[in-house]
Amino acid sequence: MRRSHRIAALLLLAISDVAGCGSQSPTGSARGEGGSGGASGGSLGAGSSGHGSPSGSGSSGGGLGGSSGADATVSCGGSVLGGGPTTTTTTHLDIGVHDPSMIWDGSRYYLFATGGTLDVRSSTDMQSWSGAGNVFNAVPSWVATATGATGLWAPDISYFNGSFHVYYAGSTFGSNVSVIGLATTATLQSPHWVDQGLVVQSKSSDDFNAIDPSVSFDQSCTPWLAFGSFWSGIKLRKLAAATGTLATDDTTLYSLAARPHGGGAIEASSIVSHNGFYYLFVSFDSCCKGVNSTYNTNVGRASKITGPYTDKAGTDMMQGGADLLLASSGRYLGPGGGTAWKDGNTYLYAYHYYDGQNNGNSKLQVRPINFDANDWVTLGNPLFP
Repeated sequence: MRRSHRIAALLLLAISDVAGCGSQSPTGSARGEGGSGGASGGSLGAGSSGHGSPSGSGSSGGGLGGSSGADATVSCGGSVLGGGPTTTTTTHLDIGVHDPSMIWDGSRYYLFATGGTLDVRSSTDMQSWSGAGNVFNAVPSWVATATGATGLWAPDISYFNGSFHVYYAGSTFGSNVSVIGLATTATLQSPHWVDQGLVVQSKSSDDFNAIDPSVSFDQSCTPWLAFGSFWSGIKLRKLAAATGTLATDDTTLYSLAARPHGGGAIEASSIVSHNGFYYLFVSFDSCCKGVNSTYNTNVGRASKITGPYTDKAGTDMMQGGADLLLASSGRYLGPGGGTAWKDGNTYLYAYHYYDGQNNGNSKLQVRPINFDANDWVTLGNPLFP
């Protein structure tokens, strides 16, 4: 996801962690650069987006994901393997990551994020992580040819139609010559990743940017792909559950959110549903600048997955409306670039921040997503500081 600024300060490696850059703005920012790798649990590599646990149904469209919401998850057969533990600690954890996405496969969490050939990490508790291989051995040649990319950005992990799906982005700093590809595997414990190739492409003549992919599900269990960074904002396309590629029965490119009239950057979208509403999470402003990052996390909601999304005041997100959830505070700078997802019966938001007490390196945090009496989102305290 994803993002928009490849900053030279990238690769502040504490271990050998690679956290690359993701999205990019027309003026040259690139969301995705990661801070140092990580710490607790000796984790390596980057891992990114994720959602939910598999339903086990294997039926077309019977997916679920963190990107799927409560109502959609239930109607799609539920998370048969349940959710993983959401234990808390008061100990500060240095888990280096950028643009995180997670999933629970029934026995372990898996973490994906921006960087290189998409390293994968696994954990039983979200606190101690170990390496779990890479999605690719090398950047797919078709991605390099189409975009000039030397690393992959903002992977999003989801499960439907009997397979785990990782949507990933390829691009270069400051360009919307970008692609979103798809890799699948039947299992994460001993994966055999198959690159399914191109899903979405943007060219310099387009007014959108095909990076920062994120899967969600509607009430009929149909998967949808949200994406976008800078340019004209966040877009949505319907997917075919059987293939994971773009649906042919609805070819509309839906526009969900933007910051018009010079309102600033927007990217890193993800959607969950709850109690008849869909919630669109986005990041505003600049990532990837270490202690100077200004990322902040915002949300709006809609009664249909295709929108329109509004904030509490009723302002359309296409007009820059949104409710602020997270902003810089203390050592926790530029919080964003995350994924909202559902872990069993618990909604979570996994994101990165830039550590003001550690050279601005990007690190993982996870917060519970709660809903108030009027079904608006609030975020709980982080599972670990």
